[in-house]
Amino acid sequence: MKGKILFLLFITIVFSSCQNSSQLTTMNSETKSIMNSELPPDVVSTGNRTESKEITEGQSDPSNNQVLSMSIGNYDSTGDFYDEMLRNPIDHDYEVEFNKLPKRLLQHWDGGALESKYTEIWDKEMNQIYKKLLSKLDREPREALIESQKEWLQYHLRETKFVEKTFINNGYLGSQGSVSLGTVIRERIRERTMQLFEYRYLLDGEVEFLY
Repeated sequence: MKGKILFLLFITIVFSSCQNSSQLTTMNSETKSIMNSELPPDVVSTGNRTESKEITEGQSDPSNNQVLSMSIGNYDSTGDFYDEMLRNPIDHDYEVEFNKLPKRLLQHWDGGALESKYTEIWDKEMNQIYKKLLSKLDREPREALIESQKEWLQYHLRETKFVEKTFINNGYLGSQGSVSLGTVIRERIRERTMQLFEYRYLLDGEVEFLY
């Protein structure tokens, strides 16, 4: 009799354990479903920011013109500036032109002309926002910005020269090396321009593109 009671107790424990396990699995499944439903399918989460990233079937997504460096918008606690930069017209047009490139060019990413065009556009934007910032600053902040921009420019030029001498001129990166460098240069100028835009945004809340 005692043996039967122990056996029934064992069966009860096993059954209860299986039931709890089934419930836990169901809860995990539901939790995952809820978490996935919170973000629409065309939204990509990047840490503490959520960005819309639409990928059209059959089209290549340009390097990272939809995703900004995490150093952009760090001083704006509202996140409004970051959102403003995501909608900037230059990246929009770059993506449109990129997606119009023939597939034969995309396969080898022979986009040197495109990179040069948008590097020049971002460079003009950087010059205009830099001058605008200087006009809004008092003497000491103005001098500090001048020194900061000089140091950034020196870094930019020296870094570019290093890559050219070390990896481009000797063909180390192959036939696409110069195009890759062009992309890096565009991105570097683009990021610095956005940083300057943020400084102005913090001063007067304005974002004004020359483009």
